[in-house]
Amino acid sequence: MSPKSIGLILASIRTDFKFPMTFPDRVTVLHKLVTKPDYSSDRFYLEAVMYSEQQRRPAAKCFEDIVVYDYRAAKKAPLKPFMVDELQATYDLQEQRKKEAEEKVAELQAFVQQVEDSAGAA
Repeated sequence: MSPKSIGLILASIRTDFKFPMTFPDRVTVLHKLVTKPDYSSDRFYLEAVMYSEQQRRPAAKCFEDIVVYDYRAAKKAPLKPFMVDELQATYDLQEQRKKEAEEKVAELQAFVQQVEDSAGAA
């Protein structure tokens, strides 16, 4: 991928700032695929969250629209098959991790409920 063949362009970005960060601070940026691309996709969408390590909370959230662009033809192009494969694998992995996290939360909620019920009976 290069600006002389197929490349990615940030078509749009929306940023919602939560508070102003000040120096010195460190930022952790986490991205998530919003939808699972397919072989006809010419774009993909990402959500991002920027965490302030000093404040220990999100400093901003972003929504990114990224387009595949063919610079030689001067128009949008579909994702390359290897890109689709990698993005689909990433999407599947993030969905698997989400499910695992939801199961852990449900287990913790059940445990807390059990402790509260046994404390109320005593």
